[in-house]
Amino acid sequence: MDFAFAPPAGLLIVAAVLAGLLGAIVPTCLYLYVEPRGRRQWATEGDTPSKRRAPVLVRLTAWLSFLVGQLAIPSLLVPATCAFLLYLQLRLGVARPVGLAVTGALGLAALVQAVLGLLQWPLGVRLLARDGNTCERAAARARWNAMFSVAILGGAIALGWALTTMPSLVHPVLRHALAWTALRPVVGYSALSLVHALLLGRCAQVIPSK
Repeated sequence: MDFAFAPPAGLLIVAAVLAGLLGAIVPTCLYLYVEPRGRRQWATEGDTPSKRRAPVLVRLTAWLSFLVGQLAIPSLLVPATCAFLLYLQLRLGVARPVGLAVTGALGLAALVQAVLGLLQWPLGVRLLARDGNTCERAAARARWNAMFSVAILGGAIALGWALTTMPSLVHPVLRHALAWTALRPVVGYSALSLVHALLLGRCAQVIPSK
């Protein structure tokens, strides 16, 4: 028997707003702590201390780096959940090859995402501090992050489409469990990482050379 659970739209909007406000606290506090300490690195000849700041795009990218890094921590729950779903499928005797493969693939993708996301914390700090190596490698790193995010995002969207159009592909309970605990988080995090990668690529073009 199939079933579907659709939370009220208003509840989802309120939850999203509250989650956004709470999620912005740590990145904002970290940004406000790091950014003033890196202003000297952005000094130019004849300027004044009040004008010694990184370009707006660099500051926005650094803040988003802190956000992506923060979200990587709860994202670790996704591979943990996928591992638990794999265990349940095997334990309850309802395992299907496709179901096991889909669950494992989502868990692996989420794990790699989380590991790469944790690396964005120091990236944000180095951007605000105008680290030479970081600035030089920003374009290459942005391309790599963008390609990875596009691959994961495209794969997750295609998988979601397959699960929707072919309900018999996996067990109905597993399909809904994956949709809410793995598929949607992976898509959302991939989209955010892609935006961050695009901004990072732009930073490589606006950061002035020392």
